[in-house]
Amino acid sequence: MAPASTATPPPNFPPSVTYLSHPAPSRLLPRSLQLAYCTPSPASSLPNPPPRVQIRTISDPAHPAHGQSGLFNASGKKLERGTWIRDYVGLVHLEKEADPTSDYDLCLERVPASEGAEAEVVGIDATKTGNEARFVNDYRGIRGFQRPNAVFELRTWDLPGGKGRGVRMAVWAGPHGVEKGSEICVSYGRGFWDQRRKEAEVHEG
Repeated sequence: MAPASTATPPPNFPPSVTYLSHPAPSRLLPRSLQLAYCTPSPASSLPNPPPRVQIRTISDPAHPAHGQSGLFNASGKKLERGTWIRDYVGLVHLEKEADPTSDYDLCLERVPASEGAEAEVVGIDATKTGNEARFVNDYRGIRGFQRPNAVFELRTWDLPGGKGRGVRMAVWAGPHGVEKGSEICVSYGRGFWDQRRKEAEVHEG
């Protein structure tokens, strides 16, 4: 069962996806990890006020995501380097719960395990639940893009009562910023595209 919505979705958010204001834990996620990755983030922990963004349908036939959605800078100004844009919100899960077919699953962190055991990989999947950040596309093949204008990086803050740190994967303006009105694009990484090519070869074969 998908988590219940925790906020009112923005315009153009698909009704088939549950909108969340903060990550939700999977069924198997330990309590200690829920505290770190799913505790609501207070406004005081944000690096800057959330800039205005807009989900838009991609109408350019040459765009790799034509007919799908993208996320755009609707703030009316350039987002300078290092501007926090949005947290990447979804279902936080262990590696063994990962959906191999998901296009929305990111690795959050490798968490130290007990002595002699391998580190646990914690991921976040925005396939069925998420926020605006799930609409950030890869820059490759998009007209006018030679490089991404945004990056995925962690942000952390101290939890109250000395309970450790809160952790979010977030979208930030890249080294050259995000121009006014521009689509916000990151690099999914070569691993993502290598996997997609392998899947395409299997389907064609």
